[in-house]
Amino acid sequence: MALITLATIAWFSFQRNRSTEEKDQLVSHSRDVLEASELFRSHVYDAAASRRAYSLWRDPAQLEVFSRAYKSALADFATLRKLTVDNTEQQISLTQIEPLMNARLAILKESVELHQKSPDDTKQQNALNDRSARISTQLTEQIDVFDRAERGLLQERTAAAQVSYQRKTRVNAFLGISVFFFLILTLALLNSELSRREHAERTAAEQKELLQSILDSCSDAVIVADPSGKIILRNPVGIRYNAGAPAEELSEEYPEILGLYKSDRNTLFKTQELPLSRALAGESANGLEICVRPPGGGEPRWMLAAGGPLLNRRGEKQGGVVFLRDITDRKKADEQLTTALQESEMLAGESRELSELGDALQSCQTVDEAYKMCEKVLSGILGLRPGALFIINSSRDLVESTATWNNCSTTEPVFHLDDCWSLRRGKPYGGAGSPLPCAHVHMPDATNYLCVPLAPQGETLGVLYVEDDTSYLAPSLQAVRFEQVALKRRAVAVAERVSLALANLKLREILRNQSIRDPLTGLFNRRYLEESLNRELHRANRAGRNVSLVMLDLDHFKHFNDTFGHQVGDVLLKEIAGVIKNRVRAGDLACRYGGEEFSLILAEVDTEGARKCLEAIREAIKHLSLHHRGQTLGTVTISAGIAAYPTDGDNPEDLIRAADEALYRAKKAGRDRIVIYEPLESNVKPANRTI
Repeated sequence: MALITLATIAWFSFQRNRSTEEKDQLVSHSRDVLEASELFRSHVYDAAASRRAYSLWRDPAQLEVFSRAYKSALADFATLRKLTVDNTEQQISLTQIEPLMNARLAILKESVELHQKSPDDTKQQNALNDRSARISTQLTEQIDVFDRAERGLLQERTAAAQVSYQRKTRVNAFLGISVFFFLILTLALLNSELSRREHAERTAAEQKELLQSILDSCSDAVIVADPSGKIILRNPVGIRYNAGAPAEELSEEYPEILGLYKSDRNTLFKTQELPLSRALAGESANGLEICVRPPGGGEPRWMLAAGGPLLNRRGEKQGGVVFLRDITDRKKADEQLTTALQESEMLAGESRELSELGDALQSCQTVDEAYKMCEKVLSGILGLRPGALFIINSSRDLVESTATWNNCSTTEPVFHLDDCWSLRRGKPYGGAGSPLPCAHVHMPDATNYLCVPLAPQGETLGVLYVEDDTSYLAPSLQAVRFEQVALKRRAVAVAERVSLALANLKLREILRNQSIRDPLTGLFNRRYLEESLNRELHRANRAGRNVSLVMLDLDHFKHFNDTFGHQVGDVLLKEIAGVIKNRVRAGDLACRYGGEEFSLILAEVDTEGARKCLEAIREAIKHLSLHHRGQTLGTVTISAGIAAYPTDGDNPEDLIRAADEALYRAKKAGRDRIVIYEPLESNVKPANRTI
């Protein structure tokens, strides 16, 4: 009986133990479900965290972390399905969680792939972040519902187990063994939780170490501030950029302390305009250029800033971060390229202006016209700088101003050749590197002007003078030197073209004089007389004025040549030509018609006026005192004939014929006289018209 009782007690105890074990298994099962749910939640979070870390720092290692978390989340969900296969309500809850989980993971994966393809596509990333945040909230709520249901089931099963334990204590002498096993189970669960936490802490430490390594190896400066504006993190590059600057928070003095200027290099940023301040305000700042001018001196540096706010999983602002990249070398290259383009455009413009200047000067007919052209044109070519054009006079002892522009007043209008260093040296003088100013310049030094000699084909014609205060208005020393070099280049090119044009005009004038002047006497020749007479007759016809033509001949010149020789005859012709030039007006034309014969065209003069002029010439020649080798050459007389337009002829041929006939009559009447032409049919006696 005792054995049966013992057996019964043993059987009952066994049944109770089995019932207790079943209830313990149910409790353990619920805990496994909750643990699997927690792991599922953790892996989804890890996937989101690794995706965000990759988007911030572009670390390829984060892709591996994301992939592991992605797969683990799917495996955890499958485990939950398996563990709750006997619980219809939890299966329904998992069915609601599954599309949210898939959508959440799909968005994270799409975001990672999009960042791999287009890392700067902020718009699509923001859209994905918004969708991800909404789905994350729904997923978290569904998992919380699932966990609450499982915890409720766990509480029910735990309560049933406790009842079973109480019954077992009353009926089973071996309650201590059950309690012992219960403690063992509790210790096991605690050990599992501690292991999980230790693993999570180790993972967090590794991620922190990885993040620090990324920041330390980053070539860009990374600066992080908390919501209050206090700087809480700088990587080594950021510390180096801010070395020696006591700026630990975003105060009003922060831009001035660090020397943060806008792209114009002179305007300080306001604190609220800085990228880090905008990031703390929730704004994104991308592509903002900052000129960093250290207050203690040093070469300015250019930074390209980008940043934005730091948000937690709930979208709450935790601070702001800004990335600074040194783009100084790129800015210098851009400036050099811009300078080269500007110089190329300037050279093209100079070439065009100089070509137009050359064309304009070549179109000038006289040197005076070229001087006027220079006065009008050179101001624009030389950058509106005051200046003057100086030409050496015919005696080559003085340099005289022939053209000035823009109120040039810093030089003498007339000076000696030795007063100008450029004429002494035969090359440009003035500007940087010139020790002494020219004597003709009213300046204390030689840096504010430029003299360029005009020397075509080795012959110095004069000098081009340009004031140069304008170059010193440039914003930098480099720009000043650039302006000075450009001015010198333009001035030399202008001087070359002006000097060549003036040389050509002077050569043209010499050739023209040779073609219209008599080389012995310097008077106009017969060809010029015929051209000018035709022109004067047309003018007189239009204006209704008189023109008198005089034909003048030396008496007995052949005998003079035979007696004294041709050289003395040439001297005589020169003297006669000098008398004639001194006795006629500036507008009258005196010509050597041929041999010892001369001709005069007297505009707006009738025959009586012509007679008076010729009488003065005749008397002056008659009273010439000529000597050759100590011998007196004797008295020289002339005979002349006068014809008037339109009385004696209305064309050049008739007028010349009439004047010749009057000259012939003067010769025939005894020479040393003046005869006014009258037709042979005239009733007036020739003696009355002879002087």
